[in-house]
Amino acid sequence: MAWVQWLSLIVNWGSEMKIVHLLNTALLALLSALVLNACAHDPKNPHAYLPDAQTEEALVYIEQCGGCHAVPHPQRLSAAAWKDLVVVMDKRREEREHEPLTEAQRKKLMSYLAEHAR
Repeated sequence: MAWVQWLSLIVNWGSEMKIVHLLNTALLALLSALVLNACAHDPKNPHAYLPDAQTEEALVYIEQCGGCHAVPHPQRLSAAAWKDLVVVMDKRREEREHEPLTEAQRKKLMSYLAEHAR
């Protein structure tokens, strides 16, 4: 019977070691991602994560949407969903007594979102 207990301990120890190894690997991956993200952050350009961030369309997006909240990545939604959300945000702008988007701003904003949507 003692050999069964020893066998059980060996099998369980091996499983525990696999779990510890898996946790160590996951922790290393998380730390690596954090370091890479910190290195990629550019304090001179906080919107560098956006595609084509220096284009006129992107700048309208950053200025008009980022004035009230963090600017989400355009791939977060589909083009159709962005179109609906801009309508909702128009109402929020009105509620907060912000100037409405000009037609030129709306065209650039929608063009940027449609081009970079998922």
